[in-house]
Amino acid sequence: MAGKPSLPVGDGGLLGSAIPARMGLIGRRLVMALDGEKAVEMKAGMTLEAAILAHRQGRVGEARAEYQKILTAEPDNVVALQWLGAAYAQGGDFLEAMDLYNRVIKLKPDYAEAQANRANVLRLLTRYDEALAGYDAALRLRPDYAEAHCNRGITLRDKHCLEEALLSQERAIFIKPEYAQAWKNKGSVLNDLGRFEEAIVCQNKVIELCPHDAQAFVFRGHSQHRLRRFREAVESYDAALQLRPNYAEAHYDRSLSLRELLRLEEAIQSCENAVQVRPDYAEAWWNEAEMRILKGDYERGWPMFEWRWRSAHYGKVMRCFTAPLWLGEEDLEGKSILIHLDGGYGDTLNFCRYVSLLVERGAQVSLEVQTGLVGLLQESFPCVQVIGTGQELPACDFQCPMMNLPGAFRLPLELIPSRLPYVRVAQRYLEGWVARLGQKQRPRIGLAWSGSLDHSNDAQRSMTCLAMAGLLTQEAEFHCLQKHLREVDQTAVRQLPIRVWERELEDFAETAGLVMAMDLIVCVDTSVAHLAGALGKPTWLLLPHVPDMRWLLERDDSPWYPGVMRLFRQPQSGDWEAVVTKVAEEMGRFLQLPGS
Repeated sequence: MAGKPSLPVGDGGLLGSAIPARMGLIGRRLVMALDGEKAVEMKAGMTLEAAILAHRQGRVGEARAEYQKILTAEPDNVVALQWLGAAYAQGGDFLEAMDLYNRVIKLKPDYAEAQANRANVLRLLTRYDEALAGYDAALRLRPDYAEAHCNRGITLRDKHCLEEALLSQERAIFIKPEYAQAWKNKGSVLNDLGRFEEAIVCQNKVIELCPHDAQAFVFRGHSQHRLRRFREAVESYDAALQLRPNYAEAHYDRSLSLRELLRLEEAIQSCENAVQVRPDYAEAWWNEAEMRILKGDYERGWPMFEWRWRSAHYGKVMRCFTAPLWLGEEDLEGKSILIHLDGGYGDTLNFCRYVSLLVERGAQVSLEVQTGLVGLLQESFPCVQVIGTGQELPACDFQCPMMNLPGAFRLPLELIPSRLPYVRVAQRYLEGWVARLGQKQRPRIGLAWSGSLDHSNDAQRSMTCLAMAGLLTQEAEFHCLQKHLREVDQTAVRQLPIRVWERELEDFAETAGLVMAMDLIVCVDTSVAHLAGALGKPTWLLLPHVPDMRWLLERDDSPWYPGVMRLFRQPQSGDWEAVVTKVAEEMGRFLQLPGS
C-alpha cells in the first residue's frame, strides 16, 4: 500500500515552537523578557503588571483589553506592545501580532525578545528563512539567549536541516542545562535522525526535570516504537494518559504499538478513545479501519477506510475532481465513472476486480492505472477504457479512488468478488516466454523476495535473496520475478541457481507471461503475489508477523485468491528463518506430486 497510519513525524506539539490557546511559548518567553526588562520604563505601573498576571493565568482576552487601555494612554509602551502581540499570536491573529512586533522593534531595535517573538510568528507563518534571520538578530543582541537557540533549532527542523537543528538545541542546553524544552526538542531531532536510543535519553531527561510532562512520555514512546520495543512504547503512552486522560495523540500512538503486538481489541479501543476526544482525527479512524479489516470485519472496516483521505499523508496527494465521489449510493446504469489510481501496483492488481461489478451495474468505466499495467489490464478488461498515469482523464459522471471500491460495495468477507482468473495475458507474451525458457526439464518455481523500498512496511515484508537460499533445490529450476534487484542482492543472486530476467521484464504483461510459465510462485507480500493470484497461479505467500490488513489473521488461505494462494506466517516478528524452513518442507512435498 502507498501509505499506512504511522507515528507523526512532526507532531505540532514540539514545545518551544507552537502558540497554543493556553499560555504558550511566546507568552512564557515574554514573561522572561519582562522580568529582565529593567531598561524599559513602565509608566503604567501596577496596571500593566496586573494585565501580565492575567495573561500568565490564561485570561488572555482580559489581558488584551488591559494592554489596549494602556496603549491608548501610552502608544509607545514597548512592553505593552510586546505582550499585546503575544496575545494576538496566541489567538491565531499572526499578522496583527507581526505589526505590533514591528512597532516594538522600530521603537527599540536592540530588544532581543521582540526580535525572537517576531521570529516565532514568522515560523508559524512558514516563512522559515525570515524566522531564522529574526532569531539570528536576537542572538546577535543576546548570544546566550537559550530560548532563541531552541526556537531557531525548531525552525531548522521544519526546514529538514536536522544536523543544524541539533546543534541549535545543544547550544540552548549548554547555556541552560536544565532547559526541558530544549532537551525535548533535541530528542525529537534525534528521533528524526534515526538515533532512537539517544532520543530516549533526552526524553528521560525531560521526564526527570518535568515528571508531569505527558508529551515527553509520548515522544519517548515514539522512539521506543521505532526501535520495535512495542511493550515499552505502550507503557510510555500509558504513563502519558495517566497524566492527560484526554490526550488524543497518545491514544492513537498507543493503538499503533498495540497493533504491532496484535492486541487488536485494545488497539481498536485506543482508536475509539482518540476519536472520542477528537472526532475528526483521521489517522485514528484510518488505523481502526485497517484493524477491523484485518479482523475480517469488512462491512464496518472498508467504509471507515475512506477516512484516510482526510489524513496528513493522503491529504498531500489527494486530487480534486469536478465529478462527485461515488460511494455506492447512486445508480450507475448508463453513467460514466472514473476509477482513479490509489495505492501501489499490488493494490491496483488486487482491487481492479471490482471493475467487473461496475460494468454489471451498467456503468461506462474508465480505469486509471500505473503505466506498467496498462497493457495487461486493457487485455483483461476489454470493455473498459484503461488510462496510464499522466494521461488526460475523461469527463465522467462519478469518480472513485481504486481502494474505496470495497467500501463502496459494502460486501462482507464471504461475498467479495473472487472469481479467478480475472487478469489475462495476451498470447504473444505466453509464446515469447515459451521460446525464452526452452524445453522444460524440471518444475519451474518463480521467486520474489522484496518489493519497493518506498512501501511503508518494507523493512518487515521484504527479505534478501540469501534468506530464500534454503528453498533452492536441484529438483526444480528457479526464476526471479522481480524487475528490480537491490544492491544487496545484485551479486548474491548471481551466485545462486536463480535465473534473473531484469531486462526482459519491461512491464507487467511480460512479468505475467513469465508467471504463467511457472508451476509455483513463492514470494513475499509484493505486487507479484497479487499478479500471480489474479492469474490463478498456485502462490505461496510469505508474510510478516503483523501482515497487511487484507491477509487477515490465523488462516493459511486467502478469500481474495481462493484455491490458489497459501499463506505462510512468521511465528514472531522478523523470523523469516522459520517461514523459509516451513516452505522448504512443503516444497519437498509439492515437488513429489504427479505433474509438478
